[in-house]
Amino acid sequence: MIEKNGSDFKEIVREIENENILLPDFQREFKWKDEDMQKDIVCSVLSRMPIGSILLLKSKASEYACKKIGSKLDAEVSDSNKEISFLLDGQQRLTVLANVFSNVIFEQTNKLSDLISQQGLKRRFFLRIPKWTNIKNENDLFGIQNFSFSIQNPDSEDPNFLTGDIKPYIECIGFTANDGKPYNPNVCLSTDLDTFCLSNDNGYLIPLFLLCPTGDNANLIGDRFEIIVEDVAKKIKDEITLAYKSLKNNEEEKLFLKLFFDDSKVKKIIDDSSILNVELDSKCRSWGRNLKLYLNTCISQARLNQILVTETNRSRAIDIYENLNKGGISLSTFDLIMAKVGKESTQNFYKRLVSNIKAPKQYNLSVLPDKMLNIVSNYINNKGYNASVYIGAYNEDRNEISPKYTEAFLNVASLCANNKNFDFNQAKNDHMKRDCILNLDSAYINNECEKICIALDRAFFFFQTRCGIRAINEINYSLMLTLVATVFMNNEWFNDKKVHDLLESWYWCSVFSGEFDRDQNPQTIKCLKQITNYLFGKNPNLKWLDDLRDSVLNANNFSDKDLLLMEKTEYDRIPKAPLRHFICQYFLSKTYTDMFDENIVISVFSDVSKKLEAHHIVPLGSQKKVGENTEKLRGDDTNICNSPLNFVYITKDSNTTISSDSLPDYARKITNQSKSDLKIPSEFSASNLEEYIKADKNDNERSDFVKKFLSNRFDALQGDIKSHAKSLIM
Repeated sequence: MIEKNGSDFKEIVREIENENILLPDFQREFKWKDEDMQKDIVCSVLSRMPIGSILLLKSKASEYACKKIGSKLDAEVSDSNKEISFLLDGQQRLTVLANVFSNVIFEQTNKLSDLISQQGLKRRFFLRIPKWTNIKNENDLFGIQNFSFSIQNPDSEDPNFLTGDIKPYIECIGFTANDGKPYNPNVCLSTDLDTFCLSNDNGYLIPLFLLCPTGDNANLIGDRFEIIVEDVAKKIKDEITLAYKSLKNNEEEKLFLKLFFDDSKVKKIIDDSSILNVELDSKCRSWGRNLKLYLNTCISQARLNQILVTETNRSRAIDIYENLNKGGISLSTFDLIMAKVGKESTQNFYKRLVSNIKAPKQYNLSVLPDKMLNIVSNYINNKGYNASVYIGAYNEDRNEISPKYTEAFLNVASLCANNKNFDFNQAKNDHMKRDCILNLDSAYINNECEKICIALDRAFFFFQTRCGIRAINEINYSLMLTLVATVFMNNEWFNDKKVHDLLESWYWCSVFSGEFDRDQNPQTIKCLKQITNYLFGKNPNLKWLDDLRDSVLNANNFSDKDLLLMEKTEYDRIPKAPLRHFICQYFLSKTYTDMFDENIVISVFSDVSKKLEAHHIVPLGSQKKVGENTEKLRGDDTNICNSPLNFVYITKDSNTTISSDSLPDYARKITNQSKSDLKIPSEFSASNLEEYIKADKNDNERSDFVKKFLSNRFDALQGDIKSHAKSLIM
């Protein structure tokens, strides 16, 4: 069930005070620290503008670890069955609003260091009311000049000013823990605050933090607010009275009095000056009363829309969040799971994952191919090696775990929780869907956390040593990570070279046949069943893999030869971008000598690995017309030179070295060893290119020249992949 309603902000503050609204422990930082940003939302409230939505999830207190709003402190709810509104979206705005218009955040923290952000929350906001003597130099939003507040019915009447108009009248004043200032929350509320508010040189200050009284001193806070507004009104009256007394004649007095009264009252006051004090007293009370009423109405009718979602609609809550925050930080299934697991352990779950990712790892190198064994051994000995760190599962600078990692973590947890003893014959697509994952037992995730992290690290080890993957985002089909990690939850399988061989064969056959190009969920479940049944000996037949191998570079409209040679562009069919990387990664997995230096071996673990760039073997310049820009060709997906067959990884330095070479000179630099390693046909030679240039080919002939070369490379590549995939399972 989902409820939508407006809100009385004072009621929301009371809910925060009573710890009925809490923040699940999502590791979300408080980011609205900028004073100007905070002023903007204050202006929206005080000009009666909408201020957005908050998304609340109703659930039992026992469901999620949580914190108090605005605080680092964990909330401890005595009744675990109590229904709580967990704040999923709106943390930033609700924290700011609660801090600006009440004391509730400070009352719930033992000391200022407990605040979620000292920089952003050690502030007090005031509404500055200009002095009457200065009003001609300012925008008179509050009816100071004629001492008449223009809004008489704030329940139904909006102001005639906008947020930008009121912003100059919002004062923000910081404080430190022990500065003794009368507005400091650590200082007892007293008339010292009144004195401070009335003695400001630029006007009178209304403390906005008194608008929502909370705590044991709620009545005192309310009284203080009333008195300060009334005293501001009296100060304005005193300014007007003093100005009137300084006038020199009746004409000046009449003009002056017409600012405040109609002609009949002006005449009475001129005839009897004692009436002025009575009339100004009346205006004073009216102005103060209307200002208080307006400010209270701004708060009680703050246009903050509440969306309340029940526990049974948790997955829908995430969709709502994502729709509210298009382009922003996305609430994920992992966020909710992380808050659930927080109830099982005092150790912060996010930090626990980071610790697991960074922890030293042990690898059984006997599972590696011979060519990779020495490379990885040297890397481990010289630099230490952690597959998760190397692949970028965690970004240290941003303190951010890759979303691909957390997605795979939850998928593996759900698959294993719902299919005990690695028997995945009953596995379902739903086991990797949000509803199923959100219902996982938090104790299971807590207990299996380290095992799942180890399984993911093993999967990264596999992808780096077998599949030419350098970074986590290069795993194009993310559910392949889930599948491999799920298999490697089994220690015996991880330590068996034949299992690695099987998975590698499956991987290359899958990516080059388009097996995972659509419907990843059902494909993952199907492949998981086939692989684990084979490993358990339940189905020793690998015909399914043989069939998959037959489709390598032969899947219609995905990897068939005509498509890769750009023969289908007239039907608006062009190769998909991942194929380019699959081809480059295939060669990287097998290692090869640098195209231009036989002394450099290119692999995932080479020093230049992270700087490798996808390079056109046949340069774009070979297809360039007179006056045409290569950048234009680079963006033309139908150009034959942009076929996936025309790419290989080379170093940035190598790319720079050959950038100005003529075609024949470029071809001469390509080493024979790299031609063999990279399946570069012998037709791509300096002599052929010299003839090609001399012949001054037309557009079609230039394209045909490249197609002939790429056709030969296709044949060699297809044969090599199929042969390699077959040899792995023999």
